[in-house]
Parts: sequence; C-alpha cells; structure tokens
Amino acid sequence: MAKHKLLAGLLIGGAAYAAYHALDLEQREALKDAARDRYNAFKDRAVDYAFYAADAADDFKEALNDKFEAKDDAPAWKTVPDDVADEPADDIVLSSDEVADLPDEQPASDEETSDTAAADEAKSDNAE
Repeated sequence: MAKHKLLAGLLIGGAAYAAYHALDLEQREALKDAARDRYNAFKDRAVDYAFYAADAADDFKEALNDKFEAKDDAPAWKTVPDDVADEPADDIVLSSDEVADLPDEQPASDEETSDTAAADEAKSDNAE
C-alpha cells in the first residue's frame, strides 16, 4: 500500500515539474507571484492568530488574578502570613560567598568548657 502512494507521489510530482517547464517565462513568473502572494497572506494570517492567542492568554491570566484577588480565602501560595516573613532564613547555603568566615579555633566541647570554667573559679578563689 505504501509503495503505491510513493509511486503516485513520484508520478504527480514529475508531471507537475514537466508542466512547469512547459510554461513560457511570463506564465512561470505569474505562477511564482501567485505562490508568493498566497504565502504572504498565510504568513500574515499566522502572525495575526499568534497575536490573538497571546491576547487571549493575557486576558485569561488577568481574569484568573482578579478571581483570586476577589476571594477571601486565597490559596496559601498567593498570600504569606506575617509571622513567616519575620523568621530567619534557612541554613541552606547556595554559594560559598554567602558563608560567614569560620573562626580559626574550633569551639570546645561542653565538658572542656565546664572544666575550664571550674579551673578559672578555683584560680580566682586561690587569689583571694
């Protein structure tokens, strides 16, 4: 079945090619001009429909926004509660430029800190 369609296409294309070359120069130019005019009209229509589609999409977005603004119970993604805005940012760092400089000394563990504090108290008691 596909072989027959291919053969028919080749025959029709060959006949059209032969008919085009059988035309005289004026008829060829007239045929080219008609094809250009149809192409330009098609292109203009396609651009117009693209503008119509963009306008329709903008109108739809505006209507959707108006509908959400008119609602009292807007979805969570539309409004942010005030208490959430006051919270500090997450600990996630996306860039090394945002990382604060680390101190040279590592902080001591809790046991070492309490031992150091006890030793300092003992020294101050002995000094008195």
